[in-house]
Amino acid sequence: MFIVVEGIDGCGKSTVASLLASEIRKKRPVFHTFEPGHVRDGLYRQLIMENVDNPFVVAALFTIDRAEHVKKMINPALAKGEWVVCERYADSTLAYQGYGMGLDKDLINRMNEEAINGLWPDKIFYLDIEPHLALARLQNKDKDALEGQGLEFLQRVREGYEEIARAKGYIYMDATLPPEIIVKRILEEVKLQ
Repeated sequence: MFIVVEGIDGCGKSTVASLLASEIRKKRPVFHTFEPGHVRDGLYRQLIMENVDNPFVVAALFTIDRAEHVKKMINPALAKGEWVVCERYADSTLAYQGYGMGLDKDLINRMNEEAINGLWPDKIFYLDIEPHLALARLQNKDKDALEGQGLEFLQRVREGYEEIARAKGYIYMDATLPPEIIVKRILEEVKLQ
């Protein structure tokens, strides 16, 4: 089972994904991972943050990171029979660089298809939250260059996620709920016995 947790910055993806992986681990092997930055010691993530003002470069680096992530980490884990819990995946580039930054969405979709080579998640959980609430959560955190884009940017990204979620059948989760409740609902959806 390949599970992805998506949502805007500040929605609680990392917290939920960590708790979810811990709960799954009680029943079966699980690989908890994230994008960008889990490959090559975060090299692509660092390059992304240095080029945040160029949407094409950012999207290209995200998809290079993703291609290696799929080939070197996600596919091998799935081949071993592990469940995979991933924070962000292909649609995050579409939401952030397509809807948020205005890069051509068809181009992003083509780049993503090449990067993932047909590997789409079994379930995508979308942690939905109002952008002003997400920014409030990030207030005391050192923000990276993407997180520092501001409210209007996050609103565009959220609108993008909502459109993508409707088209692809994401499972909505209210990100204002306690993480433990969200994880319980995810576990019910994936029917982990």
